[in-house]
Amino acid sequence: MAGLTAAGMAATGIIPSVEAAAWDRKSKELFGPRQKGHFTLLQLTSVTDTIGNSYILQTKGGKVIVIDGGFATEQDNLRARIAAVGNHVDLWFITHPHQDHMGAFNEILKDRRGMTIDKLIYSRVPDEFLDREPVNAADARSYYKTIDSVTEGIDILDLHTTGGRFDIDGIGIMVLGVANPELTMNPYNNQSMIIRFWDDTKSVVILGDAGIECGNKCLAKYGEQLNCDYMQMAHHGQNGCSESFYKAVKFRVCLWPTPSWVWEPAPQHTHLKTRDTRRWMDEKGIQEHHASCVEKDWFLA
Repeated sequence: MAGLTAAGMAATGIIPSVEAAAWDRKSKELFGPRQKGHFTLLQLTSVTDTIGNSYILQTKGGKVIVIDGGFATEQDNLRARIAAVGNHVDLWFITHPHQDHMGAFNEILKDRRGMTIDKLIYSRVPDEFLDREPVNAADARSYYKTIDSVTEGIDILDLHTTGGRFDIDGIGIMVLGVANPELTMNPYNNQSMIIRFWDDTKSVVILGDAGIECGNKCLAKYGEQLNCDYMQMAHHGQNGCSESFYKAVKFRVCLWPTPSWVWEPAPQHTHLKTRDTRRWMDEKGIQEHHASCVEKDWFLA
């Protein structure tokens, strides 16, 4: 399925209301010239069946991009995976300062053990905001302290503007969401970065743990740019973006960074809303799903 080609879009109905030629014009307007590169994507499975978000993207030319990485307890597995592709990371994104997203990275940054990292992109939350989640504030401050301790070797970008596009080895990258400290509900999750990746055959949108308010803010500003082939389900597929968000955005495949106990919640775990999200996807007509607890280390070529 082609992510940004007119024929592929029209044939599958992802952009059902737009003629193929019109979509070609629209895609150039939204994303510039069609990308000539190619990337693979690995969705890592937790070694302890814990919650977390961990992706490794690799370009045809060997550039490596990591998104999040999971809990500190996942660091050895993550280190091994990065070592297998050269032990060098060209770009690392951390979506927000929850332990299940930045924990492994925090430990790796303290002791790289030969790993090299060229660039980190994150969107820092103001220090006074961190106390809105008292149980997580100390971990978040520790993570920021680790970043602040880096004096050489890594180019660190604290990003607070959206919509800019940049390329790595022919791969298009657009950051559609950054920290939103004005959103005080669901505090840390609503600070999630939202990132779009694409090449000339496919597109992926990473939502991190985006909550309803964060998702709706991004949708209002970047509706068409959110359309993609592969959508990472927000907050591991439960209590993330709203039903109206998912039904407004056009995509065909769901990526679930989800442990077994969230994928199939026990009856007593009424706070886990995964079944609601799965029902929305059924109603939307999505037939392809890749859950990290079901398919070990799912790989997109």
